[in-house]
Amino acid sequence: MKQIIIILRPGCYFKTKQLLSENRFFAMSTKEVLGRGKATVNFKAGEGSGMSIAEQVYENALVAKKMIEMTVVDEAVQTVIDLVLSVNSHGAEGDGKIFVLPVEESIRIHTGEKGEDALI
Repeated sequence: MKQIIIILRPGCYFKTKQLLSENRFFAMSTKEVLGRGKATVNFKAGEGSGMSIAEQVYENALVAKKMIEMTVVDEAVQTVIDLVLSVNSHGAEGDGKIFVLPVEESIRIHTGEKGEDALI
């Protein structure tokens, strides 16, 4: 089993979630996160602070992203990666990241099922 963590642009979230669901990957957790990659991000603050525009530019600001976390059987990892890349790869910085981590155990609290049986 593997845990897949997907960090993507908020504008791509619904397309990604829909495509995963259409391909029978329903089980996921999502959350809104803030972050940035290696590239410098410049952010201009809103108006009304009484400061000039030049004074309102912040470097290294964190950018709003969406995070999807899923646990899947080993055989499904590449399929999930391919699906995510198909709707999120625009060839631009900030497209997101995919992390794949090993999962040692899975237990369904309701029934006590373990391993892959707890995923389905």
